[in-house]
Amino acid sequence: MPRILGRLLATAAAVLLVTCSNEGPSTTVASVTVTPPAPTVVVAGTVQLTATTKDANGSVLTGRVVTWASGTPAVATVSATGLVTGVAQGQATITATSEGQQGTAAVTVMLAPVSSVTVTPNPATVQIGQTLQLTATLKDANQNVLTGRVVTWASGNTGVATVSSTGLVTGVAQGQATITAASEGQQGTAAVTVIPVPVASVTVTPTPATVPAGQTLQLTATTKDANGNVLTGRVVTWASNNTPVATVSSTGLVTGVAQGQATITATSEGKQGMAAITVTALPVASVTVQPMAANVPLGLTVQLTATLKDANGNVVTGRVVTWASDNTAVATVNSNGLVTGVTQGQATITATSETKTGTAAMTVVSLVFAQVSAGVTHTCGVTTSGAAYCWGSNNSGQLGAPESNQCEIGYYGGVPCSTSPVAVVGGRTFATVSAGNGYHTCGVTTGGAAYCWGDNTWGQLGDGSTTGSGTPVLVSGGLSFAVVSTGNGFTCGLTTGGAAYCWGFNTVGELGNGTTTNSAVPVLVAGSLTLTAVSAGDSHACALTNGGAAYCWGANRFAQLGDGSTTNRTTPVAVAGGLTFAAVSAGLVHTCAVTAGGAAYCWGDNSSGDLGDGSTVDSRTPLAVGGGLTFQVVSAGGNYTCGLTTSGGPYCWGSNFNGQLGTGVFSGPNLLPTAVSGGLTFAAVSAGGAHTCGRTAAGTVYCWGSNTDGELGNGSTNSTAMPARVLGQQ
Repeated sequence: MPRILGRLLATAAAVLLVTCSNEGPSTTVASVTVTPPAPTVVVAGTVQLTATTKDANGSVLTGRVVTWASGTPAVATVSATGLVTGVAQGQATITATSEGQQGTAAVTVMLAPVSSVTVTPNPATVQIGQTLQLTATLKDANQNVLTGRVVTWASGNTGVATVSSTGLVTGVAQGQATITAASEGQQGTAAVTVIPVPVASVTVTPTPATVPAGQTLQLTATTKDANGNVLTGRVVTWASNNTPVATVSSTGLVTGVAQGQATITATSEGKQGMAAITVTALPVASVTVQPMAANVPLGLTVQLTATLKDANGNVVTGRVVTWASDNTAVATVNSNGLVTGVTQGQATITATSETKTGTAAMTVVSLVFAQVSAGVTHTCGVTTSGAAYCWGSNNSGQLGAPESNQCEIGYYGGVPCSTSPVAVVGGRTFATVSAGNGYHTCGVTTGGAAYCWGDNTWGQLGDGSTTGSGTPVLVSGGLSFAVVSTGNGFTCGLTTGGAAYCWGFNTVGELGNGTTTNSAVPVLVAGSLTLTAVSAGDSHACALTNGGAAYCWGANRFAQLGDGSTTNRTTPVAVAGGLTFAAVSAGLVHTCAVTAGGAAYCWGDNSSGDLGDGSTVDSRTPLAVGGGLTFQVVSAGGNYTCGLTTSGGPYCWGSNFNGQLGTGVFSGPNLLPTAVSGGLTFAAVSAGGAHTCGRTAAGTVYCWGSNTDGELGNGSTNSTAMPARVLGQQ
């Protein structure tokens, strides 16, 4: 046992000796090196430092205790393992110590760059005049919230919303604005909607208030918010609870209508204010009846109007007016002022309102016509006293007076018309009128002045414009005319000196002045001819010289000029054949004339037997009308013709689908002259579009044919194949 123990002790001593001799005297730490020596870290970021311990020989020593410390903990801290954390922007020295030796690292702490800006709330709403605080949240790339950075604010629409440097938004006006927060080149936005402060109350002034009937009163609505602040620019709607008493405009202007009470309400955003209005009645001070004097044809009517005024001359409405006639055997009047002629004579019509009266002198007359002219869908005539009357369609104002009926009534309404004669307004005395081939009418006064009315699309009224007129307008130029004739969109007239002038549409030379240029004023027909008659057709015109030679110009597609060709002419060309005529008439697309010996000739289109020669073959030169009759006058209409024999017997030929030949039947064309039924004799005849009118020697007018628009003047719209007396005559 002692021997074993001795061996163990010897071995331990040997081991100890070897160990001590390996480490020797240089086992202490001679240096400490920190890496990286100058790192950079962002605030809240980390960086790992490493301390390397070495002995005096530069050999790395491991397993030594190292302690870490920051020279500026407010800038950067360091953990026991050398993990540096950035605290605030700046510099800090980090020291690693081991066995009295130290190593350092110079740490730079930087702010983390802004990577995103978020504005809240978004979207947002603010009222006008109110504020809203927005907040900008800044984050780095790692989504860490950053603080202490500079943020600038801006509004994309300062007219709607402004924003302060702290993000406080103020509503300026209703609308949309984008608010932007910017920091270090990054931006965030919020969509802000500015809405009005809601209306909390509406006050209407003055209330109560009084306004006379027929007068006005301005009300004012004041809108306020819940704090009593006045709000402007709000939509206010106005309403009256009793419009028969008082009405109110969209601006709050009250108009008194009739005596009584009404409540006017102003509404804005669901809130209401009211004013109590009392309407007082101003007494009627005067009554004026228009027209003050008028002729009423037998059996026909004239509408009178009573205008009531107060003492200030203001028109008063809504008052009771009573009407009375002092001679009901001559003229009656209904409760609306409509006068009806009963027998020829005089009657005074009185309108009374609140003891005040006005009167109109009415003369009941029997219409006696000196002249009649049938147009396309209307007819006009001149009485022996020079008064012009028209009837039929008034779709373009060609009657020269307000219409009294509606014709062709259908799903979309009707055509304005009068089925009985109405007086052309203006009170002028006419010598002649022409209803012609279009939708306008012209007449010549006894003083030679030409007036036209109706459609004026092409300047056919001759007043220098293309504006239509429902009343007569004076033809420009100061010319003195003997006669006028209306075509389709143009007019021709003959001066008292025998010169022809035309105006209106001129596409195919209708004006005869050598051009195809429209003219809204009279232009002289070329040729220096002295003429005694002129007649305008659909698109052509013809005239007679002193010697009876016929000349025509305008459209010639159907040989209606009679010069042996179908070439349009912009200046007068002589009708072929060398005949001399006493009368000429231009129709739709054909022309007819009568010689001094009573022979009738026609030329042009003959598709419906318009030329009366027994065939339907067109003729480029004058062709004798068949039947062996002796005529005093002929009138060419639309695809048909009528004439009067020397004894006054009416004959017609051509198209008869509308009964325009007056034979008593509606039929196909008659190719030869056929007597008009009824046994009447006429002093004049006029063929229109599809109706015909004749005037007896006694001045009584009869019409027959198409009556769709009341052009027969017999009070109906029923077509007839027999002559029907025009109303207003005995």
